[in-house]
Amino acid sequence: MKLKSLLLIFLLWACDKDDKPENLIAEDKMAIVLSNIHLLESYVNDLHLGSGDSSLVVYQKMKVDTLKKFGLDSANFNSSLKYYIMNPDLLKNIYTEVKKNLEVQKKRINDLEAKKNKALVNKQKSTSLKILDSLKLRQLPRFKEDSIRKKMIKMHKPMKIGVV
Repeated sequence: MKLKSLLLIFLLWACDKDDKPENLIAEDKMAIVLSNIHLLESYVNDLHLGSGDSSLVVYQKMKVDTLKKFGLDSANFNSSLKYYIMNPDLLKNIYTEVKKNLEVQKKRINDLEAKKNKALVNKQKSTSLKILDSLKLRQLPRFKEDSIRKKMIKMHKPMKIGVV
């Protein structure tokens, strides 16, 4: 029983610890970094590498590159993330910003896709009009029915058979 009590006290004491890391990443920067990391996770997931191990290796490499882009290292990021996890109100604020960032990114992507689709439709329309124009040029001239009949009659004159 004493062991359980000591363990419980230790856990409560450890959870109550609210020490800020030396190089705590600011909330706004953390929101941007987490937004990029979540986009990265989505990208790696869409690669369909087949093996979870392969995906994990690719993800870890790209995560390190992303952190370097922001001038961070894994230890600094992990200690800051741990601090924010221990402070749920701060983490909630960060993820509110992450959600906004991802929605802006999604809107930007949707707008780009809409422009791309519109350009493709316009290109298809212009191409189909060019094809129709070229087909009109290839059509044979139309003859009146009477002129065709006259030509047919001239070509197939019946032979005159006479008695000699």
